[in-house]
Amino acid sequence: LPARETLYRNVREFFALQKITEVETSLFPLNISAYQSPVFQISQQCRDEATDRRHRTEFSVLQWSQPDWTSEQVLLGLDHFLMAIFAGDFEPERRTFRQAFIQRLSFDPEKLSAADLRQEARRLGLNVSLGEDRLAWLKLMFIHFIEPTLGIDIPLYLTDLPSKWRDTQYDGSERLNSNIDVYIDGIKVGSALSSDQILSIVFGLDRLLMIILETRQIEKVMCR
Repeated sequence: LPARETLYRNVREFFALQKITEVETSLFPLNISAYQSPVFQISQQCRDEATDRRHRTEFSVLQWSQPDWTSEQVLLGLDHFLMAIFAGDFEPERRTFRQAFIQRLSFDPEKLSAADLRQEARRLGLNVSLGEDRLAWLKLMFIHFIEPTLGIDIPLYLTDLPSKWRDTQYDGSERLNSNIDVYIDGIKVGSALSSDQILSIVFGLDRLLMIILETRQIEKVMCR
């Protein structure tokens, strides 16, 4: 509880210094277009997913909208936010999706067919059947061999993700596409999301607490 209180206080102090207003709405992505200036929200959300050491059906999330930002401004904004939360002066690493595969698994994901990816997966010891779904093969290898290595020494921004890499629903209706994923110690803690003219930055506050408290179990940071 004290660590969560400190995290939330630091989040709000960061936005106060940036003169960004806190709002409260049940449909954040759908409503932020009504605001002409940046806003943020801390809320509880539910998602019908299997629970494990990093996932819960109910979780705490920070959502931050920033109208008219370029990709470079998003990355700089993420820099400032993370340095404020972790009280450090560091320069997060930037790595493209292609670079992540080339550096870790020695192949370019854009140049391989589904059949090629199946062979690569089998070479790595993953004997499953995913048919001709290239994205499914890439996600399988990413989860097992790449994701755990991201952001180990310093935070890492994974950029240039495939268009449907994290196509997921937020707030029940609006479908958002992830442009940048933020990793710390092998854990995805945040994303920059966009849909049409909406730009939203989302952080899992429970996962940030996992990093702060140096635990791999999300249950250990939840309020009971």
